[in-house]
Amino acid sequence: MAYVIAPSGELVISAMVAMLQPCDNIMYVPDYGDDCMEMHVSLEQFSEEGSCGYLADRWQVYHGEPPDMQWAKVNIDAARFHEMFIDGEYLQQENVLKDSEASLCKTLNASHLEQVKTKCMTMANVEVHDPIVVGVDSLGIDIRATFGIVRVPFDMPVSSSDEVVQLFT
Repeated sequence: MAYVIAPSGELVISAMVAMLQPCDNIMYVPDYGDDCMEMHVSLEQFSEEGSCGYLADRWQVYHGEPPDMQWAKVNIDAARFHEMFIDGEYLQQENVLKDSEASLCKTLNASHLEQVKTKCMTMANVEVHDPIVVGVDSLGIDIRATFGIVRVPFDMPVSSSDEVVQLFT
């Protein structure tokens, strides 16, 4: 299931109508398998035309056309990873760069694409020919490639847009 992280920390998905019915929902990240995180989640439907419509736009910037026309914010209630249990509030952290994220994406896409390509190879071990930076947070950047999203982590957390730009100069 494709998702994006909202600036406030919730996940955002394109959801089937049946998923929006009141019930227990389990989400596996990245996918179901031996090494996945199992999250108990609550879904909150929103409209593309409403005040949260920008979240649907964000999802489409990352992933393109949605497979379903319903939208939901995913609140993580709790998670299990191997034998550890984690309270959901620790996984839903606000993006400290949310106010400068759009301008950072624009700057990196306009002036630093060669450095972004290099970081994709050195930090994520992925060759990306035509990268488009679509997200930035304190831990890394998200790049849309022809085959999907590539996450490029930073060596250390950053707390300002100046720090991000310095990493690409």
